[in-house]
Amino acid sequence: MHRLSMGLVGMAAFAAASPAFAMGGSTTTPDNVTPYEPVDASSEIVPSVMPGDNISIACDAVQQRAVDSDVRVVLTISAVPGETPPGYKKVLATDEQLLKDAVRVRIPTVPELEDHTVNVNVYVVGEDGSQHCDAGHMKISERRISGIVVHDPLS
Repeated sequence: MHRLSMGLVGMAAFAAASPAFAMGGSTTTPDNVTPYEPVDASSEIVPSVMPGDNISIACDAVQQRAVDSDVRVVLTISAVPGETPPGYKKVLATDEQLLKDAVRVRIPTVPELEDHTVNVNVYVVGEDGSQHCDAGHMKISERRISGIVVHDPLS
């Protein structure tokens, strides 16, 4: 895990950023996937998602990847006033599925991730090098079932 973290940090230093955009009404996006579309930083609307939600991210790095490329989505805890640091800085999103022009991931269920804002980054590594795209910010909300906050002691 440490080796992967160091690799991702190295990729970020050399990668070129490009904006992400949502899959919109694509026929490849199932109904249970929340499309995510960041806007420019000056007017960014931070969407709220919950652990377990699926999101799809499409950007140049994902769309132009080679077939055998390694694609990873990393959530980095943002320094937002009023949010107490959870004790870690980054979380690797798993349960990823590569679509033709996007990557779909599940927001991880990680202790103390709820009520934090994260920056979403996509890293693509292939034989020809690496690429990166910044997919903007998200607010991770508490899981709720019928208005009841659910705290999973195993998560």
